[in-house]
Amino acid sequence: MVVSAFAALALAIPTSVAAYVRVRDANRRLQLSEFLADPLAGDDGWVKMPWLSEDEGEEEGEGDDPRRRQIATHIMWGEKSPEATAELSRIATAEYRKWWPLFYGASPADRTAITPLPVVSGQAWSNLGPTDAAFQWNGGNYAGIDSGRITGISVNPADPTEVIISTSGGGIWKTSNFGVANPTWTPIGESLPNLAIGSIKRDPSAPNTLYAGLGDHVDTPSGQMVKTTNGGVSWSSAIQLSGTYPPASGGLAVLVQRLRMIEVDPNNSSIILVGTDAGLFRSTDGGASYALVDLPNSGGAAAQRPESVWTIQYTGQAGGISRWVASGVPSCGPTFRPSRVGSGVLPGVNEPGITPPVVCTFGNVGDIWVSTDAGATWTSQRSAGSFPAPEPGTLVGRISLAAGTPVGTTTTIYAQLSKADELTSDGLGYWRSLDSGITWTQLVTPTAAVTNPTTVSTHCRNVNIVNGQAWYNEAIWVDPGDDNVFLAGGSLCGMRTRNGKSATPTFDLVSHWLPTVGNSGRTANGTLPYVHADWHRVQIVRIGGTARVFAGVDGGLYWSDNTLSVAQPESATWSGANRGLATHLAYSVATGDPATGNPFVAYMGLQDNGTRFRDSAATPTTFNQVIGGDGFGVAAGRDPASGATMYWGSVNGSHTFCQPTAGNNQCNRGGSWATRDPTPLVCGGTADGQIFLVRYAPVPANPAINTFITITNRAVFRVSGGGAWVAVSPCLVDAGGVDVINRNVGASQNIDGFYGVAGNGGRFAVTSNCPGATTACTWTVSNRLWFDSPAFGGNGDSVRQPLESMSFTSMVGFPPGPTGSPVGDVYLGASMAPLMDDFTRNVPESLGHLFRTTDRGVTWTPFHGNGTGFDLPNVGVGVVRYDPADLTNNTIYAGTELGVYRTTDGGNTWQRYGVGLPLVRVDDMVIGRTGALLRIATFGRGLWEIYPSATAEHGVNGNGDWDRNLQLDSIDLGAMASRLGTDPSTSTVPLYDWNDDMTGAINGIDEADLSAFLANFGSKP
Repeated sequence: MVVSAFAALALAIPTSVAAYVRVRDANRRLQLSEFLADPLAGDDGWVKMPWLSEDEGEEEGEGDDPRRRQIATHIMWGEKSPEATAELSRIATAEYRKWWPLFYGASPADRTAITPLPVVSGQAWSNLGPTDAAFQWNGGNYAGIDSGRITGISVNPADPTEVIISTSGGGIWKTSNFGVANPTWTPIGESLPNLAIGSIKRDPSAPNTLYAGLGDHVDTPSGQMVKTTNGGVSWSSAIQLSGTYPPASGGLAVLVQRLRMIEVDPNNSSIILVGTDAGLFRSTDGGASYALVDLPNSGGAAAQRPESVWTIQYTGQAGGISRWVASGVPSCGPTFRPSRVGSGVLPGVNEPGITPPVVCTFGNVGDIWVSTDAGATWTSQRSAGSFPAPEPGTLVGRISLAAGTPVGTTTTIYAQLSKADELTSDGLGYWRSLDSGITWTQLVTPTAAVTNPTTVSTHCRNVNIVNGQAWYNEAIWVDPGDDNVFLAGGSLCGMRTRNGKSATPTFDLVSHWLPTVGNSGRTANGTLPYVHADWHRVQIVRIGGTARVFAGVDGGLYWSDNTLSVAQPESATWSGANRGLATHLAYSVATGDPATGNPFVAYMGLQDNGTRFRDSAATPTTFNQVIGGDGFGVAAGRDPASGATMYWGSVNGSHTFCQPTAGNNQCNRGGSWATRDPTPLVCGGTADGQIFLVRYAPVPANPAINTFITITNRAVFRVSGGGAWVAVSPCLVDAGGVDVINRNVGASQNIDGFYGVAGNGGRFAVTSNCPGATTACTWTVSNRLWFDSPAFGGNGDSVRQPLESMSFTSMVGFPPGPTGSPVGDVYLGASMAPLMDDFTRNVPESLGHLFRTTDRGVTWTPFHGNGTGFDLPNVGVGVVRYDPADLTNNTIYAGTELGVYRTTDGGNTWQRYGVGLPLVRVDDMVIGRTGALLRIATFGRGLWEIYPSATAEHGVNGNGDWDRNLQLDSIDLGAMASRLGTDPSTSTVPLYDWNDDMTGAINGIDEADLSAFLANFGSKP
């Protein structure tokens, strides 16, 4: 047996070891990767990539672990090259133009919709949120309503009730009534090719003009800039940021993937500065084009190297010419990329796995650059010797800057610092500049105490509020009305100073992530107010004489009007503005079924926002947090002993369950879920490990028992009811004796004992003789997804090469009816592979990402369509499900990186399915036994449902804004009037549309809906 030690290490992700990987980018120059590549997918070396050894969770509750989560998710779905990211954006734009009538919003000017456009009978998708919660549990109950991670905040200076936010996967949202208890949020930018937004910025001289940078700094890359001049009603075409390094020499090609900050010149709206993972970009034509700007590094002209940029701040003007300061991290050398996330690599460190050995001569250490000519040229303050000496044995890594309001040509700037050391990513305190960034002094060291340290929690006792997560969360902003005052955030607490320009400034805690759970937020002065963990954006605006502060965190948007003014911060009032925001990053969905009488049951696992649970039809978008931390896999099924539903959830690599004795609401509360992990097998003399990103599959084919299956790294386990997990597979190996490392697991809904796993290296494993209580199940491991044919880019020499194979498998699809072959011979295999296995070539359209085997995985055939124009887009397929009600095996749903597609002719043609679903990644899907209900989990827009059979179940009320232009106008009136009398069973045009179903408990558009619309005609939705 060949034991793949690195493979087991990768999926288990222990907290005591560092992992190593190296990949090459498409230009074939050495590139540091932040992630573990697929151990059997052609990776050719290893480079140090550590993660945190300490979970963010405290004794009072579970926290997330962003480093381990980051590695685990990139093991699952791969890391896109810049070229693959650009290709995904191109495909997304083409899909929107092709299927534009199925989207809300303005139609594109260059639309290429198929004529006539087939309209599916499922009508419109309903978004179930979560948008609300009655309670949250994380070691104890506490009040709060959270949404997904915030990446940008923009307040209209002419109207502070208008606030626009950007999110890490849910796109851009707008409200026009901020300040009320529950502002009304509306998504804008539904046509954008990527809903992972890295940053937004409003033109200060034209409030309806905004710029958005696509590409989250952690999860989902992109690399484009878009612009709106009408407040988000419509957006420009996306512009891919690219260039060469060095810019003047025509050297190495540079493609951006992640945008971190955008600034518009307040003295010249034509100039836009953009900080990215590939350097600083500048536009001089109002965003029509962008050019890469070189930022000088230490060592002179001969030793220049690429940079990444974290923050950009305006520092005033002289003669109408703006001045700027920026922070970032240069690369180790001229042929290296800078550190994408993380604090960096120290100088003098040898990069392991590279032959001949390469020493990092400069290091990914932080720098600050200053420009006095509107961002055209810059000087390095590190090179100028302007930095104070850091603590002995340390170097500064990531730096976040915050500038006060300029006074003439002088601006006070504060810097939030982290160590340039991947192993700790800890805080290094704060610096201050009183001369616009030219010179810097140490404001406070990281061990300096705060005035009100927590007395129970071991965290939040000094100014090092990042707590080892500076690579992930730093946030700082200066009060524009008083440059003595700034607010900073980190991992668990927020902090302020109100005398930052004094010789001995003092710092106060202003918030805590779980203040009332175990009294963890208690100080000597009282209990701190609640703000969710992991701060990414802070903004302070002056409204009259009031300093309003905003915090953009992993749990959404929080704000306060008195945090900076109250003498005792424990008495400050923070409010969440998250009710109505459907921006959660969902990994999975579990659901009841109309066929079993409990369709109102639904729950999901969310990034950094726990496991959210709903069991009431009365509140369709209210999901309570019943488990804290990262929620991953979930599954639900009927318990035959009690008649109740049995639930499985997860948190940070552990399996959790709830088995009610009667009814369902016993599980819709905190503290009722317990941990029960399978006992790993011993594989090749080494204990198997638990998978961090937990996966489940319910097994509904045998109604006599309530069965679920799950996976460890190497094996498959099954549980019946509330019993113990039992192994139903050995340690899986392929025909060559090479270990199979599990990624995902599935089970047939119709055929008892038909299970499958998606494994690493492009392999799948299935069993078709595992029914009932038997454990003597025979598993067959497939060949890799390999295509040795000139038609698919191979050379036809029958020699397997990385160029001809692909990995990053994601799901097995099981046909529900007879196929003419023995059960288990025919199934579908899906892949999320961003590249072919040599890591240099995008997956060709002739291959796609969905495949069929008829010989139990010996050979594979592409299954994306017949090339007549109705094909699956060539993007990752995260989940594939046959309709269990179609025993002809012709109806299949595919959840892709761009939404849901369906075939009704056995895969010959595919159509985008349903109306209203944006271009969002689909991670999981559940189909009811009769095919009547379809629910999906999306990475950025939470949970959605649709009723393919047009049954009468009701989703959520619409708001009447049929064309999503943020105004209830005559077009919306015409759409509603034409649909009067329709319901989900209507099969003729115009079809029922849930956006016009504004009121009432029965699905159907009637006079009550028209009256509700007319009462608000002419207003915002």
